[in-house]
Amino acid sequence: MWTIFSRDSSKDFPYEISESPKYVFNEKSLWKLNKGKKKNTAQEVSIFEFLINDDIPGSETRSALAKSAVKHLKTLKHPNILSFLESSEVKTIIYLSTEYIEPLQSFISSQNNLHTDIMNQYVAWGISNIIEGLKFLNFEAKLCHNKVNIWSVFVNKAGQWKLGELEYMNSVDNSPPSYVSELYCAPGHRQSPFSIDIWGLGVLIWEVFNGPLSNQSALKIPKKIPKEILTIYPKLVAVDPMNRPSYDTVTSTLREQGYFGNDLEKTMTSLSQYHILDDFQRTAFLEKLPSLLETYPKNIALYNVLPSLLEMFNYVKEQKVIFPSMIKLSTMLDDQEFEEKIVPCIVKLFESNDRATRLLLLNTIELYASRLKADLLNTNIFPLLVSGLADASPTIRELTVRSMVYISSKLNYNNLNVELMRHFARLQMKDDQGSIRTNTTVCLGKIAQYLDPKNRSKILSSAFSRALKDPFQPSRMAGVSAFSATQQYYPLIEVSTRVLPALCQVTLDPEKGVRDITFQTIRGFLGKLENVSEDARLKEKMEEEVANTTSPAIPTWAGWAVTTVTSKFYSSKIPQKDEKSVELSKNNLNNTSVNNCEQQMHSNLLKDNIVKNVYKEKQIESINTLQDIQNHKNSMNDSTLPNDWDDNSGWNVGDDWESIGVDTSNSIKDKSDFGWEDQEPILLDDSDELAKKAEAELIKEEMRKKREERKQERIKQLESKRSNKQSLKLGGKRL
Repeated sequence: MWTIFSRDSSKDFPYEISESPKYVFNEKSLWKLNKGKKKNTAQEVSIFEFLINDDIPGSETRSALAKSAVKHLKTLKHPNILSFLESSEVKTIIYLSTEYIEPLQSFISSQNNLHTDIMNQYVAWGISNIIEGLKFLNFEAKLCHNKVNIWSVFVNKAGQWKLGELEYMNSVDNSPPSYVSELYCAPGHRQSPFSIDIWGLGVLIWEVFNGPLSNQSALKIPKKIPKEILTIYPKLVAVDPMNRPSYDTVTSTLREQGYFGNDLEKTMTSLSQYHILDDFQRTAFLEKLPSLLETYPKNIALYNVLPSLLEMFNYVKEQKVIFPSMIKLSTMLDDQEFEEKIVPCIVKLFESNDRATRLLLLNTIELYASRLKADLLNTNIFPLLVSGLADASPTIRELTVRSMVYISSKLNYNNLNVELMRHFARLQMKDDQGSIRTNTTVCLGKIAQYLDPKNRSKILSSAFSRALKDPFQPSRMAGVSAFSATQQYYPLIEVSTRVLPALCQVTLDPEKGVRDITFQTIRGFLGKLENVSEDARLKEKMEEEVANTTSPAIPTWAGWAVTTVTSKFYSSKIPQKDEKSVELSKNNLNNTSVNNCEQQMHSNLLKDNIVKNVYKEKQIESINTLQDIQNHKNSMNDSTLPNDWDDNSGWNVGDDWESIGVDTSNSIKDKSDFGWEDQEPILLDDSDELAKKAEAELIKEEMRKKREERKQERIKQLESKRSNKQSLKLGGKRL
């Protein structure tokens, strides 16, 4: 009958042992410590195992101690005391499952790779953890641990030190148990609620720096204990309990000596007390945090700092201040953890309208783009990201162009070959920033291998031909280099009818640097055609390579261009102020790294207007009349940078930015007519607004100078008349 109603209690215990490491702790404790996991979720835990053996002398006492430890651990809840999960008594074994931990002695032994300074900071924080745990036990729970040493302290995944081994614990009103190990039995009687555990704290400090204690007399010799602790250490292990200091005295002394209060401890304190910090304190802490993370042990950064930051992210308004630390820590996560913890934060930040937040995302995109799944990227992130190409801030547009290099390999056909190309066409032809037009060309050269082979050559040749007509000299250089770097994507007929004619028009470029690389590129393309002319069999092979989706081999002559295009983007050096962005950085941007980046980008983005003016001044140098300017401009159009390149591609990119994203075609195939050339050149045609402005400004300047000269002349005449009158008056008086 009893067998019907009895059940196996082991089945009710939701955890199982996965590994039994050979910890030294197992030889010093009643318990055997194992690694375990939860049966349903595979959550990592630690499982203490106690064997009930009535044949061993004192087995009843040992069993009572084990059950007492379970009872205390189950009822005590504190951040610095081991976290209880579940317990079960199965036949002759007591199982106790807790959070995943490792004995302190084993953990310290495995940290030889940590720098000494880092380890000292970590140990200081750990000792402060134990002091807080003991204060809670002695004064709030009214309990005495009675066995504080290196074997009763454990380290969890987050690096926190936690008190365990609670089997010898009793009320502070009672005498310490007589069965405590003689080695760790504090001398003297209890004179205060903390005297025994304060002595144990001294033992723990000695063992942390010198290894496990062999006899109590060794406590008199500090050995490797840091000098900052030596002021208070002898009092901790004093024989007379009345000479032992309180916890507050220990803490204040170690803080005065500079042992407590290091960066790691401050960080952990700020994380735990984040809710009570004011806005200024929170911002200052979070701005400093990214630079500190490199010095922290990995387990602390990953399992302590990151969870705290993720928790803050859900309710703090200034998420952009938290994100630099989060993305830095995300490199330690595996792909699944990254997707679960970091990706939702990235999507949320992309939805923000704050420019400083967008700057932050764009500057760090290299760290996370490769880990984003293609579906999420195309559906959720790309529509938000590509909107930056229409932003009023040149900084945002510049960084958005650069960011496409990191995501283009994952974009679907429509996003890459239609939407992105429309945006690039607009930027290259209409953007007023020369550096952005240049980098659009560079980016297109970098991502050429991912474009649809059916439309690739048409897109590239049209875009790079347009770059050759740009008034901004780096843009023309980028166009020539891009032609050379992507030479493997052009059919032979296109090389002879479009590429070479476009390049030949630049052989009379005003800049010798542009002319030099142009001649080098032309020779390379001509050599390719000449080889086919000598051996017709090469033609079929080359055409097959062009049609191939993968990138075919690049000949030696194009190597210089590949390096030029793929190494880095164009970066201007002459500073220029973007008033909107400067105002934004003053009002919104708290993150130091974002501030630095924005200032750098301001100085990088604003060279082009100055360079344009310099370039125009060279063109109109020594020209004194409007007619001379017009004649000079016409000669430039006719002989140097012709703008008669025509293409019936049919892609009409209107002036209205919103019209770019509107699908007016019936199919994706219809939208593949890109039309990089159905706009007029940016600066070099007669109707160009910028040229007209330059002419008008020059005329105004000349007229202003003439007015100033006439004014000065009039002033001189008046002064001359006054002086003559004065002379006449003085002469009359003399007479």
